[in-house]
Amino acid sequence: MATTYGIFYNGQAGNGQAATVAHQTAQALSNHGIESQLLTTPGIPRAIALIKQTLPQLSALIVIGGDGTLNVAMTALIQAEAHIRIGVIPMGTVNNFATRYQLPTDPQAAIELICTQPATQAVGMLVCNQRRAVVSSLTFGNLADISNEVRQSEKQRFGKLSYLYRAIRHMGHNKSLPIRYQFKHEGSHTLKTWFCLITTTKSVGGHVYSASAPGKMHISLLNNIGWRQVIPYIWFALTGNLQNSKAITQLTATSARITSATGQAVTTRIDGDPAVKLPIELTYLTDRFELIVPTVIE
Repeated sequence: MATTYGIFYNGQAGNGQAATVAHQTAQALSNHGIESQLLTTPGIPRAIALIKQTLPQLSALIVIGGDGTLNVAMTALIQAEAHIRIGVIPMGTVNNFATRYQLPTDPQAAIELICTQPATQAVGMLVCNQRRAVVSSLTFGNLADISNEVRQSEKQRFGKLSYLYRAIRHMGHNKSLPIRYQFKHEGSHTLKTWFCLITTTKSVGGHVYSASAPGKMHISLLNNIGWRQVIPYIWFALTGNLQNSKAITQLTATSARITSATGQAVTTRIDGDPAVKLPIELTYLTDRFELIVPTVIE
């Protein structure tokens, strides 16, 4: 059986350049004696179905795009219970995952890395409700809602400060919600939550914000935001540093069930996109797949 790599890409990633990079990747693989199959289709459900259908024919899967595109591919692997090598060519608006594993952001360098494969690293994966991958982060609460309000033009002009401006406008208007966090070996805790950030690693976008906890998810809760919390929030928004903030509760866990204590509807965002509503069940799967990397890191 010939070695065949799947090349999954989002036609909109990289300002529409993902298709060009996909064909360049196919040519580079061919030069190394590797066959390839281009995988792209509009709509997330159809994309997941296409990947699942093609997986038995593949030796590896290359994903071109950002965290959202990678989430689609990882979700297909989770649902298919498949184990396969993954190569990533970052071309999204947000590339937290690629930044975490020091993957090259230049497409040609990323293609060369995949073709030569200097190293692979076992990478863990967070799974929501046993069906949906969480590649980088899951969020809910007021700050997640605020991110929906920030326009692309504002992000381009003001960067992270656009989120800070929206957050300050929300102070005193959107209160914390009582959220119940249930852990397998630590019982249940109901905590005031203005914003919840759950990540698969100790860093987001290159910012290390938590102590290392291999094999676990990182849960950070902004308990409330008022004028006393403005300074810690500004520090978080600009640096990603949560470790010394008294306004933050930090936890780690291998699994968790999260529910709204009042029954109020709370919508999550997974890897930047609107996702399921609470309640949710999260499980961290250690060493879920092999990632092609420049060098193995912590």
